[in-house]
Amino acid sequence: MKDINISKNISDLRKKKGITQEQLATALNISPQAVSKWETNTSQPDTQTLPMIAGYFEVSIDYLFYGEDYPYKDIYNKIWDKVAALGQQSKEAYNEALTVFSYAHHGIGRWNNKNRTPIMYDEAFHLSNENGLSLLSGKGYGAIVTRDFFENINQNTVEFAQKILPAISTRDNILVCLAIISMSDISFEELKEKLNFDENTLRVALDCLISAEVIIEKKSKHKALGFTYEIHGMYHTCLCVIFATLEMQRYSLVTGVSCCMGYGDYPIEF
Repeated sequence: MKDINISKNISDLRKKKGITQEQLATALNISPQAVSKWETNTSQPDTQTLPMIAGYFEVSIDYLFYGEDYPYKDIYNKIWDKVAALGQQSKEAYNEALTVFSYAHHGIGRWNNKNRTPIMYDEAFHLSNENGLSLLSGKGYGAIVTRDFFENINQNTVEFAQKILPAISTRDNILVCLAIISMSDISFEELKEKLNFDENTLRVALDCLISAEVIIEKKSKHKALGFTYEIHGMYHTCLCVIFATLEMQRYSLVTGVSCCMGYGDYPIEF
């Protein structure tokens, strides 16, 4: 890994441009003291400011870190830096990651026309062959799964599926799970209002999901709320992926895109 020297690189870029620290500060709408601290290595720009500096000097963020861009062989580090330069877990970071994914997704099928905007939201796109499958839908969902993944599915996977799938096999149970995912620690009355369920219908669905340990019921810190509900941590990610994948597939089918794999393409042995 190359040495990081942001202070020197900003100072060199500023001097090359022939501007003062005060002029740079004005252009970035920050204080001159901040620029001075960067160049003396007393502090470093935050992740929100790095893209502004790079844009002002018309260089990459990599250049700010290393004084030169990564060579192509370091593409993974370059992508990491690009996404990491955004706020951690911010909407912008997710969108940037999805953009990167969409370029890779195009590359799998060599549909990487430089003049075409990568598919992210407005179209459905699906590729599959003997090497694996890749999915990217207009709902902002992306996935790449290799053939090896399917070869590693075993009896443990079946047992896990038997635990969770029956619990979400009814319409009411699915709706309750979706409502709780969208608003964790939701109360009984909030669920009733959100789903427009009567008390008995909601109670039956909750009892089924609680007995299957898919949902946790707990007393709220606020007595007025009574009990609140959340998805069990063991299944939260699983349910999110299941529902997102189902929505992706539904959306793809509506737009005329379906899986082109035939029977036997993904053998699963037990």
